[in-house]
Amino acid sequence: MIDRNTLRVKSPVYAGLLFIVFALSGCESAKTPDQVTRSFWTALIDNDLATAESYVTDDSRALLAAPPHDLSNITSLETGKVIIDGEIASVETILKPEDTSLSTRPFETALVIENELWRIDYRRTRQNMAGTVFDGFFKSLENLGEKFQNQFEKQLPLLEKEIESFGEQLEKQLEEFGRHLEKKFPSKQPEPQPDTI
Repeated sequence: MIDRNTLRVKSPVYAGLLFIVFALSGCESAKTPDQVTRSFWTALIDNDLATAESYVTDDSRALLAAPPHDLSNITSLETGKVIIDGEIASVETILKPEDTSLSTRPFETALVIENELWRIDYRRTRQNMAGTVFDGFFKSLENLGEKFQNQFEKQLPLLEKEIESFGEQLEKQLEEFGRHLEKKFPSKQPEPQPDTI
């Protein structure tokens, strides 16, 4: 037989414990796009693919599983401007390498809401990262072109003098060659005809 007094005492204790368990399970609030971005990149930098995978969309998991993910030279992570537009977001991200002589360019980490949580769209994020590489490449080409133009402009007066000097030398040699030809083949003066005035 059940003792009702024991149930009454235990019942509030059980109810309280159940309330605490449910309250604690609901305490894990959804992370912001910035927090998800930081957690994702920190996991990748630490080479913790399992944790990183928990922050990406279902469609991105296969791409994340494919190498390369060697971010061992990255020493710090910075996030900047966060843009949220409905169910998509982007977070400006800068991964700083150990070698400070290497340039760092910000790129956009792309996020979408999936199952009511912010998740990294790794496919779009990689495209954004590739875009910064090409930006850097084209900027390098532009800088190289400017350096070449500056060097050419500096050398142009010297080049003009060299061409002028070469022209003068060529003219002197042609005159000397002409005199040499005249000595070898003297020009014959036409002799006057006796019947002419």
